[in-house]
Amino acid sequence: MEPQESTIESGDDNEASMGQIKVNHTVVSTIVKMAAINVAGVLAVGGNFVENFIAQISSKESDKGVRVSEDEAGNYQIEIRVLMEYGVELAKTAETLQMIVAKQVTNMTGKPVANVDVIIEGVKMADDESLTQETEDA
Repeated sequence: MEPQESTIESGDDNEASMGQIKVNHTVVSTIVKMAAINVAGVLAVGGNFVENFIAQISSKESDKGVRVSEDEAGNYQIEIRVLMEYGVELAKTAETLQMIVAKQVTNMTGKPVANVDVIIEGVKMADDESLTQETEDA
């Protein structure tokens, strides 16, 4: 299956164009993950903590946990699956996540985000021994 791309409009229509600018949905997915993992209360996106840590420090990117599509108007529709920290206010953290992801994607791509659906896959203690052990192993 070929990765999907979206075209970004740049410059004025009156100016001579040098060509199209396209952003692969995998790039948008990476933006979403990086923005999400910096939200207080979000421990992981998609896979487990180690997979996310390795994906951040390596050049290998995975679409696990994020789905990017476009509506008829060309606006991004994003679905993100997250693991949240036990004790945080889930609804408030999810709303913050929605706003930050939408803002970051729009700022970096220049295209609007129609919606960001957050699916909370689970909650875990931030200082859980399994999380501590996983980060030491990585």
